[in-house]
Amino acid sequence: MLDNIDPAALLTVVLVAALIVISIAALLLAVGVLRMSSSIQRLSRAAQGSLDIVEAELPATIADLRATTANLRRLAEELEPRLERVDGLLDESEATLASLRATAEAAEEIVRGPAAVVERARRAVRAAGAGLARGADRVRQAGEERAARD
Repeated sequence: MLDNIDPAALLTVVLVAALIVISIAALLLAVGVLRMSSSIQRLSRAAQGSLDIVEAELPATIADLRATTANLRRLAEELEPRLERVDGLLDESEATLASLRATAEAAEEIVRGPAAVVERARRAVRAAGAGLARGADRVRQAGEERAARD
């Protein structure tokens, strides 16, 4: 059967078939390139939309962050004097507590006698002196910290 076929005709058929396969491959490649280009365009539009949103939102966000920073700075400045007042109140409460203890001990000494009164008075003076020394140390440290910050 193949003996009767002219080689030139067979070559022509093979070349036509090859051209058809190449044409189909080129067509499929063109379709793939078109689909990829449309996907790239969609991606580009989406990216541009995201950048537009960031561009619109970023200045307001930065302004809010600056306002928050200013508020935090102001709060930190207001906090130091209040802490010093609280420290002073704590020192006063320690002194009041020491005085209250001394008063209770004095009442107890009235009941127990003069020797115990002298001992209790010594303890009260030591406690008051220690409280005053702690308060003076805190005031000194606060002053040093303030001087270091300034």
